[in-house]
Amino acid sequence: MTDISRFKAIFQGLDIAYGTYKIEGSRHDGKQSGKAVVVRQPPTDDLWVKHIDGIEPSLGIIPIRADNSCIWGCIDIDQYPFDHKGLIAKIRSLELPLVVCRSKSGGAHVFLFTKEPVPAADMQAYLNACAGLLGQAGREIFPKQSEILVERGDTGNFLNLPYFAGDESLRYAMHDDGTSATLEEFYEIYDKWVQDVPLVIPEGPKTADHPAKDGPPCLQALCSQGFPEGTRNNGLFNIALYCQKAYGSAWQDKVMEYNNKYFGPPLGLSEMQLIIQQVEKKEYKYKCKDAPINSFCNAGLCRTRKYGIGGDAPDAPDLASLSKYNSEPPLWFLNVNDKRVELDTESLFNQANFQKACMEKINVLPPTLRKPDWESMLNALLREMVELEQIQEASEDTSVTWIFNDLLEEFTTHMQKAMDREELLLGRPWTDEDEARVYFRMKDLDAHLRRNNFTGLSAPKIAQRLRDMGGEPISMSLKNRTTRAWRIPTFAGQDAPFDTPEMKKRSPF
Repeated sequence: MTDISRFKAIFQGLDIAYGTYKIEGSRHDGKQSGKAVVVRQPPTDDLWVKHIDGIEPSLGIIPIRADNSCIWGCIDIDQYPFDHKGLIAKIRSLELPLVVCRSKSGGAHVFLFTKEPVPAADMQAYLNACAGLLGQAGREIFPKQSEILVERGDTGNFLNLPYFAGDESLRYAMHDDGTSATLEEFYEIYDKWVQDVPLVIPEGPKTADHPAKDGPPCLQALCSQGFPEGTRNNGLFNIALYCQKAYGSAWQDKVMEYNNKYFGPPLGLSEMQLIIQQVEKKEYKYKCKDAPINSFCNAGLCRTRKYGIGGDAPDAPDLASLSKYNSEPPLWFLNVNDKRVELDTESLFNQANFQKACMEKINVLPPTLRKPDWESMLNALLREMVELEQIQEASEDTSVTWIFNDLLEEFTTHMQKAMDREELLLGRPWTDEDEARVYFRMKDLDAHLRRNNFTGLSAPKIAQRLRDMGGEPISMSLKNRTTRAWRIPTFAGQDAPFDTPEMKKRSPF
């Protein structure tokens, strides 16, 4: 049997669910397409063995654990074709302890491993800083959540593991020269770069003159690495904003100094003066979403800098990683400013309800956005959720319909029954054995549902459920007065007797 003990120890993650991905073809952009599924069961040793042996479907592990810690994380560079050797050279020049693997589609999975579990938020912060230094800001970071609400059905996102099919895999780690590593060689690479904890967030190389000191880390990275051709105007514009904040009346001279020192070749005098005049006329914000600084962004670190984005941060809340637990009704999970929030559909759809939910759950009041902006943001999140297949099916016994049927059966079958039809007035269901029908008053059923904390269906919907199972409302004469009641087909009996159950609270989810 294939030995998976070392591999499994390195890639341990959530132990109550795993992901599978079966390749079915390729898209026009080169990315392999297939079927991704989250399975809400522990990943067994057999699944790990089949992964290494190359037996479809391959195994995906969710890096964040139930206690919101992890021992590995990954920057997912979804780009084809990709210069893996160039990326590795940049990683080593920046002295980052990262391991590069080829992804299933030919992109790169850039891993960080730790010897002991670290908070998922720390892993995210470290990898976001690395992505910014590498010019890969905005790439997917795993773990995608800093916390998950496991008890509510939330599981987080899985990543397909390397070494599917072992040494025959196309998902291999790489040596520093860009050549493929066998599985045993991967273990040696792991041993070399696995990190002690706690993690210290990398800030990039320090130069003698400390360019953009206390300023945005993107500008520091670009000053040390160079501004790409075609981005110099935007680059110098952001440099001018920094200089205006940092150097007071001398800021224009500093812009000229940065232009001559860090731009190759420098912008001409007329172009530079135009940028200075533009910045001087109006109060601008850093162009965080534009090249070249967008690829080197580290917003979390930038907010801590004296001359970083600070108050220039966008007003919109930072929303990410929407997933859906397809219960009845569905539950939604969303990262709001790096906090995991559970929402019902109305709280996700309605901005006012969303703001209220954020206040209740994470003590934050997101600012009100224009309706078109809010809808555009939601549509983008939903598209990403569907594309990444972050919709998890709930088990049948968590649905409102199943719970209602279970409580209805309990009420009509297991509770104290009426000896005759008049005892309906005592709140007891009465069964007509000849008709195979059970009679009850709606208010008595409603009392039973409320005792069990069931609020998942309104009265009209309960009535419709009863009709769907062949029930009907009727009028009965009991003790010389007209009583409204329902009758439905009896539930199938069983041989073993039931003990009278204790009333217990039951969640509709």
